[in-house]
Amino acid sequence: MDDAWLLDILGKNRDKSFVKRILNPEKYPSLDNPDGTTSSHLMSWASAGDKFAAFPTILYDGKGLKKFDDWREAFGQAQQTGNYIEFDTPEEADWFSKNYKRYWDMNK
Repeated sequence: MDDAWLLDILGKNRDKSFVKRILNPEKYPSLDNPDGTTSSHLMSWASAGDKFAAFPTILYDGKGLKKFDDWREAFGQAQQTGNYIEFDTPEEADWFSKNYKRYWDMNK
């Protein structure tokens, strides 16, 4: 898994709400953190049947962001809306959930 793999995954899933926010962060709000940083996604992953899903624990409802403290609740919302990406292995889902921000470094 590398930057080319990441770009491929993002390109194939560009219609998903959270991927749109990754690809165009300037068009969406972010949440202020106590340490002065901001957050817009906070990705996680979970098993989903025989697949593995990466999903945001900060979800955008078209008006604002909502941070879910319980990843299960966030995953439930993501499943209801299709706002997640399926992977074949836990390693792929984990890598994506930890490295999606590399896209921003590639596009500075």
